[in-house]
Amino acid sequence: MTPPPRQCAAVLLTNGRGEALLVRQAYGRQFWGLPGGIVDPGETPLEAAVREAREEVGVEVALEGVVGAYLLQGGGWPDIQAYVFAGRIVAGEPVVAAPEELSALAWCPLDRRPSPLLPDALAALDDLRAGRTGAVRTVQRHLSLHGVPL
Repeated sequence: MTPPPRQCAAVLLTNGRGEALLVRQAYGRQFWGLPGGIVDPGETPLEAAVREAREEVGVEVALEGVVGAYLLQGGGWPDIQAYVFAGRIVAGEPVVAAPEELSALAWCPLDRRPSPLLPDALAALDDLRAGRTGAVRTVQRHLSLHGVPL
């Protein structure tokens, strides 16, 4: 029996100007993505998304719906089940609160995205831009990490 895929959770925050909050990793290839991370043992994806927003960008969020559930596959890496939730900031202003994990954050227009962008963030931004919510789909990885597709 194949073990279930590892889980991660993220929150997609937007502002009144139609921009999404993206964060840049401080390690590796410094991919851009959404505030989020691995779901810890005993934690739900909802709890992980809220915790990661607090830890990474120093804000308290209210989750308002599911943008998508994406099964990330391919590239020679293990499958990951990624949950992306729509949220809004209820307290705080976004800052790089975890400099060991993040090197930058930026409010980005939905049609002008930084690169390289993580596959779950790309899928969620595409779904948001298309007006889709609650998407459930498989996403093939096409990014490269040290010459190996991600």
